[in-house]
Amino acid sequence: MEHEVLAKLRTAMKAQGFDALVALSQDNVTYTAGFLVPSHATNRFRRTITILAGDRFAAEIVVNVEETLARQQSRFKDIRAYNQFTQDPADVLADALIEAGVAAGRIAIELDYMPAKDYIRLVERLPKATLAECKDLYFDARIIKTDEEVKLLRTVGALTERVMRSVVTSIRPGEREKDVAKRIMDQMLDGGADGVRYQVGSGVRSGITNCKPTDKVIEAGDVVRVEILGEMQNYRSNVTRTAVIGRATDEQKRIWDVLVGARNACQAILKPGLPVPRLWQTYVEACHKGGVEPTLKFLGHGIGQTIHEEPYITETRAMAFQPNITHTMEPLYMIPGRMGFHIEDMYVITPTGHARITGDLFPNDRLIEIA
Repeated sequence: MEHEVLAKLRTAMKAQGFDALVALSQDNVTYTAGFLVPSHATNRFRRTITILAGDRFAAEIVVNVEETLARQQSRFKDIRAYNQFTQDPADVLADALIEAGVAAGRIAIELDYMPAKDYIRLVERLPKATLAECKDLYFDARIIKTDEEVKLLRTVGALTERVMRSVVTSIRPGEREKDVAKRIMDQMLDGGADGVRYQVGSGVRSGITNCKPTDKVIEAGDVVRVEILGEMQNYRSNVTRTAVIGRATDEQKRIWDVLVGARNACQAILKPGLPVPRLWQTYVEACHKGGVEPTLKFLGHGIGQTIHEEPYITETRAMAFQPNITHTMEPLYMIPGRMGFHIEDMYVITPTGHARITGDLFPNDRLIEIA
């Protein structure tokens, strides 16, 4: 029996009148094949391509140095390897589509990612084919997670929150931001993560949205923002906490209460059928009532194969939440040159409401004070 993801994509392909579906990007190929070809992420001269066509045709094209691993880990049984020095992968793709009987068909392909030279060659080889954009097809398929995907997101989310609790509660004045980052890296990898990224900003650097850790020494009175982005079996986590070294000021507590209150107002209405723009409006209205202007123009984003997926929680996304949509909510308020505040957790929409993937092991409902 065909894997659930492949069956879902094939059904969507047929429903939209396409004869074939071709993915070339790292995230969509990985989503389709179920594993990441290592060099796909690092070598722009190599191609990794997945193909679904008709009722049964399914194949993956990889560079020959990745063939053995692909045969071991890919959902595809038909692995077609090519020599990057003697073969053009666009020709390998064209040959596969001809073999599948769709040389004159409607082919959904990643035109927003495909290299121009590959597009030109494919048009030369398949002059009767119609090549159409497949971005929305993949978006619609990936936004609703399988139960297997939700389980993976729960696993990496729980690990990330445990590490966050360990790291944040151990921060002490006199250590560097990079020392904190090192503990994140070590504990995430020791806990089973395949990879990890992080942000650590203290003092005025906490007011920088993407605050890569530096040699800055953390001092008493600093606001410290820590963000951990884990990776496990090609699925991602995104958790952020904000703390103060010492006692929080009245101003800091007031800002934090506004942000958490706005998040709580959003949690209170989060359920299937809720229009995405309504969640954003609820957040903005609550922030404005408390005298805070949100720094970001979105409240959160989908999460899965990549950190930022659809739906972005903002006014422009004309869709409603559905069960098994996974996403974050991340109230964020930056005061450049002074300090910044940020809390982020992961959620999944359930048939009757929502559940928090993170937020229970190490809550940040109050501004964390590190004695």
